[in-house]
Amino acid sequence: MDSRQLESLTGTAARAGGKSYTAVRHELVSGDILCFRGRGLVSGAIRWLTRSPYSHVGLVYVFKQRVFCLEATGIGVHLILMSELVKRYHGGIDYYALRDVPPESRDAAIDFGFGQLGKLYDHAGILRFFWFLLVGARRRSRERSFWYCSEIVAECYRAAGVTLVPGRVGYVSPADLAASPRLAFAFRIKRD
Repeated sequence: MDSRQLESLTGTAARAGGKSYTAVRHELVSGDILCFRGRGLVSGAIRWLTRSPYSHVGLVYVFKQRVFCLEATGIGVHLILMSELVKRYHGGIDYYALRDVPPESRDAAIDFGFGQLGKLYDHAGILRFFWFLLVGARRRSRERSFWYCSEIVAECYRAAGVTLVPGRVGYVSPADLAASPRLAFAFRIKRD
């Protein structure tokens, strides 16, 4: 799926207005993926460079009827309550359900992500990613103590034995994840 097809698919939800977080929170499943349409300067650069509607991704984690997002942001890898994230986030949040991924693989992906909590954001890696997008130069090895958002989501599932982006050895963008054959766009989440 190219970026135009992706935008067309997710644009339909935007025109429909999405669904309030309160209405859909019970539908969110651990291991599913959230794709964010950021409006800031860095988000705009990521969206432009990747020719994508998305600038950020995170994993859903449900624990004792609380819904969290496991993500890598400028402060590092952390968990945030979805209710707080939805209130604070200025941009769209699209929900993607995983297809044909058993609960054990979802749990293993989340376990890997939990093992990364507190690790720092990969500022140098995001710069290398931008360089890769601009000129195609790719660095094969990387330090596993720093992460950026789409990289950690892809790696969580790779560690669980699930390939989300076939044929991608190097950098993975939010658009690559959204276009994964293992993901199905479900709905857009909006503030209550």
